[in-house]
Amino acid sequence: MRARCILVLLVSIFFLPPAFGEGLSFPFQFVPQANCFQSPQLTIDSAEYDTLILRVRAEQSGTARIFWATHYDPQFNQPKSIAFFLKKGTHDYIFNIASQNPSWIGWVKGILVFPEFDPRLVEIKGAEIITGNFLTNIRSGWQEFWGPRGRLVIGSTINTIQSTNLFGRPIYSYIYWFLGLIGISYAAYLLYLKQFNWQRIGQVLFFSLLIFWLLLEISSLFNNWLMLKNDLKYIGKSPRDKLIMANTGDFYPFIEFCQLNIPPSAKFDIRIPPIYNDIKTVYYLFPRELSTTEADYLVVYNQAVEPAISNKYVAWKSFRPGAQIMKVK
Repeated sequence: MRARCILVLLVSIFFLPPAFGEGLSFPFQFVPQANCFQSPQLTIDSAEYDTLILRVRAEQSGTARIFWATHYDPQFNQPKSIAFFLKKGTHDYIFNIASQNPSWIGWVKGILVFPEFDPRLVEIKGAEIITGNFLTNIRSGWQEFWGPRGRLVIGSTINTIQSTNLFGRPIYSYIYWFLGLIGISYAAYLLYLKQFNWQRIGQVLFFSLLIFWLLLEISSLFNNWLMLKNDLKYIGKSPRDKLIMANTGDFYPFIEFCQLNIPPSAKFDIRIPPIYNDIKTVYYLFPRELSTTEADYLVVYNQAVEPAISNKYVAWKSFRPGAQIMKVK
């Protein structure tokens, strides 16, 4: 009976949806120009509200990314973001953002959800920001463990093997603590039975370590499989088609438009939302040189240009409304 109760508790933690309505609820609106979903203007104290809950319906599986803007940094950019996997169907996703990214600080002014595939296949049915608790932290950690992430260590550990982070720390630190607790608990159990044996303790620790290692490997293989499945769409495509597919919307055709119209020896400046990755633009437009002080051209894509900058340029070549090349006066 006790085993059944424990099993029911575990099932409820990992599979039952969290209750909405206990925090700050808000809608998301689709922004066609940026192919993303954006919240209204928010004023959220990140110190109090650290957990985001999304209910999302997706017609296919794929990767998505959450961005946020703060009063310290009002732009949506890569450092203030976390990636996650969207599963086909309607599911709840729980993010203890404060533990996954140290840039969740100050007053959060807005949140953006950016599917890295056709956003027309995605619908955000509900969103809520709450103060996390024990159960939501477990759900968030479980989702993070199986989610997309690199193997780079933030900070230093005694390990030479790169690892992922969980709740802001290298996952090995949790394994060390678990192994220590398992060893101490089993030693105490043997002392209670008056059957203390170093060899048996060593065997338990070895098999425990093997289980942890297998879980890490399965998690890594699962990530690799999801990335491979996502890359299968590129098979048989031309290099140009692959570049179009790897970039959102008409971003790469716009880059081709810039390559055609900006001389290779020219200097240019850019006003492009950070979610499109500024580094890509610089790479695609090489050997043209990026310059913020001596630019001959200004590349504008789905972003407003501040008056102090726009006064230096005039409209020159238009790709479409919201995407153009401006030329210095």
